[in-house]
Amino acid sequence: MNNDANKKLIRDRVLTAIKNGQVKMRPKWHFILKAILMAVGGIILILCILYLASFIFFVLRQTGVIFVPIFGFRGWYAFLVSIPWLLVLLLLIFIILLEILARHYSFAYRQPLLYFAIAVLLFAIIGGYIVATTHFHDRMFRYSQRHKLPFAGQMYRGYGEQRFKNIHRGIITEITRDGFIMENRRGETLTIIITRLTRLPLGADFSKGDMVVVFGDRENKTVRAIGIRNAR
Repeated sequence: MNNDANKKLIRDRVLTAIKNGQVKMRPKWHFILKAILMAVGGIILILCILYLASFIFFVLRQTGVIFVPIFGFRGWYAFLVSIPWLLVLLLLIFIILLEILARHYSFAYRQPLLYFAIAVLLFAIIGGYIVATTHFHDRMFRYSQRHKLPFAGQMYRGYGEQRFKNIHRGIITEITRDGFIMENRRGETLTIIITRLTRLPLGADFSKGDMVVVFGDRENKTVRAIGIRNAR
């Protein structure tokens, strides 16, 4: 009886609100258009998240930053300092926008906010890494070096060609008695000196043509290596 009375009370209130003009009737196409726009917006946000996450992975690999944590505390410090935090912040903003948009759908509304955010973050990390393993960003980077691309070209040239004082990625061109000669991404020739204190976590079997990352401070064109590892 109470349920029937409550339903009747709610119905009467809704009808009264409609009669008083407090509730506006909207056509069906309005809701269809809104759903389409929200779906398109969600797809665009997902693509932006994948692109940014994969671009961050590309930058970390291109500059050699992603390889240096293996060198211990100093490596982790260099890694954290060298991360493109502006891009990471932009990625988090897109994730928050997707979270806000998804709140309008029942499948996301029923889930705790933290769970959904973690799920989107894992999607960004895994999906971004998978995209980064393709040649998409490599091709875009090479194209940006030969042609002028609006906005994207500046991103690839600005982040992809970053230079760090203590992280050097390049190809070995010659083996020397106390190390090797390396050509970095800018076409510069660096002399790498290996000492008994140099950390070689993946071994010291280097040969001409190997792509390596050298961790160590640069003085002119000489680097006394703190650590070296293969960068393939």
